[in-house]
Amino acid sequence: MAKYEPLARYLRRQKTAEVELSFRDIERIVGGLLPKASTDPKWWRAEDAPSAPPQQRAFAQAGYVPEPELKTERVRFVRAASRSPSASDARAD
Repeated sequence: MAKYEPLARYLRRQKTAEVELSFRDIERIVGGLLPKASTDPKWWRAEDAPSAPPQQRAFAQAGYVPEPELKTERVRFVRAASRSPSASDARAD
């Protein structure tokens, strides 16, 4: 998770329920380019399992669920506690 730890720290410091960042913003925060895999919505899942990819653990441990808009290269991070069940159901696969 080392590469994405700066993003997790950034998100943990936020006081709002939602944070919107461009891919470029995220790249600046982590100090490197996002991989090509970041164009896949599955890359943006938040999961805290030990076997989960490092970015997914970083999102989950920061307490945010990413909602990517891949066409515009923007991601809205929503604090996990503030997500409504109907919103998450509507976005499932």
